[in-house]
Amino acid sequence: MLKKILLNKWTKRLAGRVTIFGQYNRLVKPYQVNLMYFDEKIGPEKKPNVGDLLSKVTFDYLMKYKGVQSLRAKRTTRITFIGSVIQFLTADAVVYGSGFLFEYVAEQFAKKQLKLDIRAVRGPLTRAKLEEIGYSVPKVYGDPAILLPIFYSPTIASQKKDFLVIPHWKTVDKYVQMGYPVLSPLTDDWKNFINEIASAKLIISSSLHGVIIAEAYGVPAILLDEVEKGNLFKYEDYFLSTGRKEFVKVKTVEEGLVIPTPSLPNLETMKDELLNAFPSDIFR
Repeated sequence: MLKKILLNKWTKRLAGRVTIFGQYNRLVKPYQVNLMYFDEKIGPEKKPNVGDLLSKVTFDYLMKYKGVQSLRAKRTTRITFIGSVIQFLTADAVVYGSGFLFEYVAEQFAKKQLKLDIRAVRGPLTRAKLEEIGYSVPKVYGDPAILLPIFYSPTIASQKKDFLVIPHWKTVDKYVQMGYPVLSPLTDDWKNFINEIASAKLIISSSLHGVIIAEAYGVPAILLDEVEKGNLFKYEDYFLSTGRKEFVKVKTVEEGLVIPTPSLPNLETMKDELLNAFPSDIFR
């Protein structure tokens, strides 16, 4: 029994080192920069989560923007990008704009004793947690999705919707049945997702990237407080990165429609700092 347990632990550890987030069909490529992001299709329609999808999209755009022509590297390298993915790492990596999912996962992550080359994190809460467990973290914040307007100009409808609801993918049907205009965070068409957001006057979203993309494209956003495990860590992390200690959140769509529309943050300085922190040096 002990031999079997040890073998399972060894197999799991090996899989963590040679695959991207344990997906056996996605092997880490030697002497290349490997983007660590989830490539899963979920929900009834089997589509990717928009945040995961945009991780690769934004990474590819930034490579071109920075004049990087190849994924080749001097050594096998892993990099995290958009999303709450740090805690899922199982090997040394470069961190760029990522965050923790919940505050309590940091202590568990520390036990892995990984080497991290941290260039930027999503926000000050992630930075504080990483520093608590012994990492050196620059004061550079920003989810890379805020950079999307540099690369993509949306097609905006001539008649904008008064508001658009972006619920958690598990509750999309509920809001559709309630008669609200709904945009699912599960999609394989990221351009249409951005077009729909840019074609609304207000976004009410429990999807963090629904909020981030809305604000990046100049659309006011309100957090629909119907979030995973009721934990606001990743949302607070983002809002604090923009200098907001307080932010608007509502329990219902109706509440979101009657309160004053929140003001937009100025993301320009954060964009510049995030662009300057892009790790061009890790490429050959």
